[in-house]
Amino acid sequence: MNERCMIIYCSRSRLKGTAAELEAQTRQILGSARVNNKKARGTGAMTFNEIGFAQVLEGATSDVMPIFERIRRDERHCDMKILSHTNPERRVFPYWSMAYVGTPHGHGRHPLAHFAFEAALTDGALPQAEQLLSCLRQIIVKKSEPVLA
Repeated sequence: MNERCMIIYCSRSRLKGTAAELEAQTRQILGSARVNNKKARGTGAMTFNEIGFAQVLEGATSDVMPIFERIRRDERHCDMKILSHTNPERRVFPYWSMAYVGTPHGHGRHPLAHFAFEAALTDGALPQAEQLLSCLRQIIVKKSEPVLA
């Protein structure tokens, strides 16, 4: 039996450009993530701000690890910190191939996610992973309709 896997990481962004260019680049990343995760039966959530990315990937280990390795090699970010790598009993974001937390206009700061994200980038410890996961869960699961996106 293939066990479940959840990886929570954050990284520093190498994306450059105006707000509109960053939003376009973020939408491209999200589009690719949603397609690739759906094919691989992975789910999760992502947030991005002008500093970096934070993401939760979940699913069967054999499905998640190839996605994560592809992300690890992506040159659009650096200084990746794995905040947590666990084997949970169930998924936190089962209805989203890749949910996204940002401002109403796309990229930028969501007030709740920003604090958790900054702490994770700075400290990179397990409490920050739990705080980030809790924040993403609160924003996405409690305020969104379950839609495969």
